[in-house]
Amino acid sequence: MKNLLFVSWDSDQSNYLETLFFPILHGLQKKGLIQAHVIQFSWAPKAKVSHIRKAAEDLGINFTHHKVSKKPFAGLGALQAVYKGVFLLKRYIENHGVEIVMPRSTMPATMVNRLWDWLRKNRVKVIFDADGFPIQERVDFAGMNKDSLYHRLLSQEEQKMLLHADRILVRSKKAKEKHGQAIGESILPKIVSVANGRDAKHFFIDKEKRQAARESLGLEEEHVLWVYTGSLGPQYRLEEMLALFKMYWNKDRQARFLILTPQQHVDLSFLPSEIKNCISIQAVEYDEIPAFLNAADLGLSLRKEAPSIAGLSPIKTGEYLIMGLPVVLSPGVGDTDEILRGKDFAYFWEKGGEEGLMLWLQNLKSHNSAEIREFAMNYFSLEKSVEDYSVALEGL
Repeated sequence: MKNLLFVSWDSDQSNYLETLFFPILHGLQKKGLIQAHVIQFSWAPKAKVSHIRKAAEDLGINFTHHKVSKKPFAGLGALQAVYKGVFLLKRYIENHGVEIVMPRSTMPATMVNRLWDWLRKNRVKVIFDADGFPIQERVDFAGMNKDSLYHRLLSQEEQKMLLHADRILVRSKKAKEKHGQAIGESILPKIVSVANGRDAKHFFIDKEKRQAARESLGLEEEHVLWVYTGSLGPQYRLEEMLALFKMYWNKDRQARFLILTPQQHVDLSFLPSEIKNCISIQAVEYDEIPAFLNAADLGLSLRKEAPSIAGLSPIKTGEYLIMGLPVVLSPGVGDTDEILRGKDFAYFWEKGGEEGLMLWLQNLKSHNSAEIREFAMNYFSLEKSVEDYSVALEGL
């Protein structure tokens, strides 16, 4: 068993650490492969940090939080956190006998890049969780200028980490190919594609929960419920989801659309009032999501077309499928085309394909949820993630 230090950089809204990575690290601990340590850099409030700390304690994970200041402005606070983080990581590695460091994404990689000589001298291995294409994602959806100094600096840090890391984790075969093309094929043997898996004991089909949740939403069993979970930024195509639902609603006036999102305000003012009355927007805790997914008949997982989506493995797609839901999704997202293309429970929607989608939706209730779940377990389960991460740890 080796001491592994996972390093993350998260926003105040992110729950990836406690809902995705903690279960994976715990699974690796149960296999006797690692003892997990986590250092999180974030600007989350104290209540959020306390919640994460409790989740770590419950799973036997050592957790440390380092606050990133947003004052006097966000950029300076981030620079200060990175500078201090280098010394914090070095001290933690020394004090806890850490043998493997796993920085997730660009900012933690920047800290670890300052320690390469010392890490090699002390025989500390590095697994870089490349996390899709985060820099390209900023260009695609956050307005980052590809010619800016900031973009150039972040890209240099990422490339340095890709070259020097002992292992690299990606979320798709496409990401592996693109990194190989950008850096050189010599890095391909050390790249491992891993799943963003969900715990099937948490996400499971339950008829009683379905009935209770549907009653709370005022739905009869024959009524069709669409569901979307997650953030609602421009990359998630909210207006197009609503347009598709409106088209379906015109054929089935009993249909409803449930949106589960952490966002405080969602603007639906552009919709006619009769449609707005059929759309419910709720903020729920992570533990409550499976109950509402049980209530649903269809899951939506759309992404705006952009270069960065090739590196993704959308968690919500896996959640829907493990819950036995048929899905409507976008093409070109990670490896989902390869995994789901041709499956009767998955419809790849592109603009202009509305008529085909409406035809497909006519058979929505005919899909076998148990069969969908059984298929999904091979690609989107926590067990698959733990298996993939175990492969990445081999030989380190």
